Amino acid sequence: MYQFRDPIHGFIEVSELEKTLIDSAPFQRLRNIKQLATTYLVYHGAEHTRFGHSLGVMHLVTKAFDVVISKNPELFDEHRREWYRQILRLIALIHDLGHAAFSHASEKLFEDGLEHEDYTKDILFNTEVADIIRKIGETFNESHNYDITPELLWLIYDGKDVMDENYIMPDFIFLKSFMDGALDCDKMDYLIRDSYFCGVKYGDYDIERLVSSFTAYQNADENILLLAVEYGGVHALEEFVLARYFMFIQVYFHKTRRFMDKRLVSCLENILPDRKYPVNILEYMDWDDTKVINEMKAHKGKSFSDNFLERNIMSCIYQTDIHANHSEVKRFSLIVRTLEKEIKRLGVDEKDLGNYVIVDEVSQPVHKISEGLKDKNDIPIMVEYQEKPETIYEKSLLLAALRQKPISINRIYVADKFKELAKEIIHG
Repeated sequence: MYQFRDPIHGFIEVSELEKTLIDSAPFQRLRNIKQLATTYLVYHGAEHTRFGHSLGVMHLVTKAFDVVISKNPELFDEHRREWYRQILRLIALIHDLGHAAFSHASEKLFEDGLEHEDYTKDILFNTEVADIIRKIGETFNESHNYDITPELLWLIYDGKDVMDENYIMPDFIFLKSFMDGALDCDKMDYLIRDSYFCGVKYGDYDIERLVSSFTAYQNADENILLLAVEYGGVHALEEFVLARYFMFIQVYFHKTRRFMDKRLVSCLENILPDRKYPVNILEYMDWDDTKVINEMKAHKGKSFSDNFLERNIMSCIYQTDIHANHSEVKRFSLIVRTLEKEIKRLGVDEKDLGNYVIVDEVSQPVHKISEGLKDKNDIPIMVEYQEKPETIYEKSLLLAALRQKPISINRIYVADKFKELAKEIIHG
């Protein structure tokens, strides 16, 4: 076994074959992709990368799976249990391989219809990663009589092709919920990790209590198997949801970070070939944060490059409430239209408006917890002495209230030249 020393989880152990995957070029590329895009230009400690996050998710998914199995040893036999455990560890390692430079911030520059998951799939199937996964599968098959392939990992992680003859119901839905659900190890790691590196407390929650409360809900009659939480972990679950809420409104949707993300996209449009990321996977993997910054420096003297490198920020002169209602959004739209009209009247061409006014609109559910007991986004609450679980909304008035209104923030940024005009329009 090998160990990585992690600032969040301490020592993270990996096998020799897992280390081969970690040492591969596609995974090492994650060292050069910041987890939080341009947030380091606001919270200067936010230099952490997708590399450490992926290791952290692998550590957490293993811990969570082991807790659930310890409470439900009858779920799977020994060999199947070890098979699922290894599958989850590998999915955790590969789940972010397809991220673009500066993570989510530059995804607008994908070819139409593509998402970072499409690049992840391409890397998983068509690079050295595929050979490593198959090697792990062969070794695992020799000792456990269960194979592991890139196709199998994607079948589980993607979770869409439930009619595939290799899709095992309901086990694969259960496995997917550890990595992609209302309460998954991806979110669990990034909240604590992002909070730590940003130097804020918003993302803190009792992770030990939450993980220790994990269990499984099984309804054999309806062929249902879901990740569940014991009743004693409800408060830790509430804390987790609140942590995510506060991180979004204080960090992920911070006004300067959002603005610099837009500066980044504008710059990349002028740097990338054909103004889009390459579709070819080898060409795509060449683009990471380091290459982007080097390309910006090569274009020094151009406004699109200097605006980012010199951190030129327009003033945010108007922002709606965090949970903007319909009337607030209407007023926001009216202000934008009036401001743009007046600026054009003063001689600015339509195509140059972006140099003087930038509009940002973000919308995000507070959480994605469903209210049933059949889906990966459901969180059954297991209550002692009750045969059937209850939903989280039956046990948490707080989360039931939070689901009522999504986060909806609308902002207007204006160049100094038109700040006074903007203020007159807003207050007029």
